[in-house]
Amino acid sequence: MQAKSMDKHPENIAKQFVPDGIANPCRRSLAWLRGAHEEQLALCGELEEIADSLPANVNRQKCIYAAKSLGPLIKGVHHYEENILYPWLESSSQNLDHLRETLDRLKFEHFEDECFAEELTDALLKLGSGSAVNMEAVGYMLRGFFEGIRRHIAFEREYLLQRLPDDIGLNGQN
Repeated sequence: MQAKSMDKHPENIAKQFVPDGIANPCRRSLAWLRGAHEEQLALCGELEEIADSLPANVNRQKCIYAAKSLGPLIKGVHHYEENILYPWLESSSQNLDHLRETLDRLKFEHFEDECFAEELTDALLKLGSGSAVNMEAVGYMLRGFFEGIRRHIAFEREYLLQRLPDDIGLNGQN
């Protein structure tokens, strides 16, 4: 996997966006989110490689690394989106009712993804430790998870972020 450029621990995400606990999180640009999407897609690529390696050529170290990266990355990005991006989008939207429905759906997907990530983490840790697992089930879990994350990111990019300039800050200033 690529070297990680951001701290994905959920408890540290708020510190990245809310300096010293100040309630002014809208200082960061959307560049962080674009980078976070790339990190998630890189992890999806790693998960796909693990799925492709089943059942005979499993790289146990890759499984353990992916297991340890999965939860913090997903939770950190979701925390940012739900506490920074989505409120900002709501406050600047002309079509608030339609947007709220969309954001509610995305938040529900976040909940499902986080639950799925917990189950997948357990399976990857077992796989990485050499414990007996149902390889077919783990393969389906991996593919279901990374395909769902890829779809979610594609939707956010195409629907939520495409109309925003690359250099806009979340405070609306260029």
